[in-house]
Amino acid sequence: MTDSIDVTTLAADASLPSGLPEDIAGRLALYLPVHGRKILIARRSGMITGVLVVLHRPTAQMFRVAWMWAGDREASQALAAKLEELSAEAGILSWRIAGETTESEIADDMRLVLGLPRDTGKRGYSERWLANHGMRAKREVPLYAQTTEFTCGPCSLAMSFAGFDPGRVPDRHLEIALWREATTVFGLTGPGGCDPYAMALAAARRGHETKLFMSTDEPVLLDRGNTEAKRDLMRFVQADFKARASAAEIAIEKRAFDIAEIRDAVAGGAIAVVLIDQMETHGHTAPHWVVAHSVKDDVFLINDPWIDRASFETGAEAHDLPVRLSVLDRMAWYGEPRYRSAIVLSV
Repeated sequence: MTDSIDVTTLAADASLPSGLPEDIAGRLALYLPVHGRKILIARRSGMITGVLVVLHRPTAQMFRVAWMWAGDREASQALAAKLEELSAEAGILSWRIAGETTESEIADDMRLVLGLPRDTGKRGYSERWLANHGMRAKREVPLYAQTTEFTCGPCSLAMSFAGFDPGRVPDRHLEIALWREATTVFGLTGPGGCDPYAMALAAARRGHETKLFMSTDEPVLLDRGNTEAKRDLMRFVQADFKARASAAEIAIEKRAFDIAEIRDAVAGGAIAVVLIDQMETHGHTAPHWVVAHSVKDDVFLINDPWIDRASFETGAEAHDLPVRLSVLDRMAWYGEPRYRSAIVLSV
């Protein structure tokens, strides 16, 4: 009789387990410091017989299987069963494998055990929805990853435009043009991000019905300017954007939005560009814009222009991400004192 297989989860602060083949240990070591990763270890009679690595943004209800090694089918089945268990505990709704994942990272027989086919379709990843939660995007909103550290807002707008008109394919020309229209000038270490009023103006100029939620009348992101002269220029630029938005008769709600308003707008066919804090997602505070384009029950589908390549992220971590309404509601505050902003677009 074959000894049973025990599968455990490696703690977030754990070191590399002993007893691994050298090549397996070397690959696993790469994932140890990654924020949000989960590592499952299968053992039979104390000997390691399998490893499974999933990458997980703590704010999303999705696990991406990044790497799986198993000495035999029984080990791979035990790892998959443990992943099912962890997914249920964490409220995970889907599993994915990125299109760039190789046979050496996840063999075809292990894909079958996971229920994830090799065919990735045009999205660039395969996906399995769990517990019959299958969710389809209301419309196809392509992923466009930002090419700088400060153009999340323009990229979010560009993706939104493409969601309404597939012919408006996002590219770097549009990304930088929108940034030049909307920048707050200065950032912590270089050029600044984008102003909500200016982003609303940019959307309106391109023919979209636009509503801006902005819960503060004060200038924002002044902590990004490291001299009083820079902060003074940022105040001046933001005041000008605000005046131009008012003159353009853009609908401006000077209050914090309720997440139910965003849900209802998206359910009705709008797309929302929402300001969030990166803390929960990536472990550091930073203002960031994302796109909420579809909703079902209590889950949004989100496009995020930021892909953390240093943490092995791919487009599978950033496209049509299932995020619960309560989580987006919690994330969608920034600054001290806290404020929130969103730009709701329609046609």
